Amino acid sequence: MRNRLMLLLFLILLVSTACRKEAELAPLSEYESADVQAQAYNFHVFPGSRFLQAQTELLRRAHFAMQPEATEAPPMAVYDTDASIEDVARFYASRYGYPQIAANEAANFSSIRPLAYYTSGDLATDAAAVKPILEKLGMESDVSKAVGPYRGAYVASQRNLPRVNIQRPYHDVFAGEIVDRTLILMVRE
Repeated sequence: MRNRLMLLLFLILLVSTACRKEAELAPLSEYESADVQAQAYNFHVFPGSRFLQAQTELLRRAHFAMQPEATEAPPMAVYDTDASIEDVARFYASRYGYPQIAANEAANFSSIRPLAYYTSGDLATDAAAVKPILEKLGMESDVSKAVGPYRGAYVASQRNLPRVNIQRPYHDVFAGEIVDRTLILMVRE
């Protein structure tokens, strides 16, 4: 009797589940998946920025090329925006609770690096350093167009938040051109 009752309950459950029409799940758009990823990794996304999926994937692949013993890449994401370096740097410094952004890495004249500071560099120098990694990944990119200075900012990680590197302009290795937008790179270490 008990087995028959269990079988009957199982059949009722099976029939009721089979009769209920499941709503089909729509695939996530690039932006929705970027938002889901940002929330999962506790990334604060600068308002109005766009997720650069190909650059994020390339960065993950580069991690494994530089650290072949690694079994997984740290959470990371690449975005860009039309906003200025100063606006983006202030946004992240504020979110992280840093009261100011130093003029440069040595702005406080001590051996302790500031938690947030502005940087500068040369696109050609950086492209030359990145070229061997791109070749290791089997990616051909015209780095000859990567010329000129750039400004940037660094915001140190804090309490399970990623470090943030900001740069404008940047060299797009896929298009082989300089992009006059602010690049936002977040990596949780």
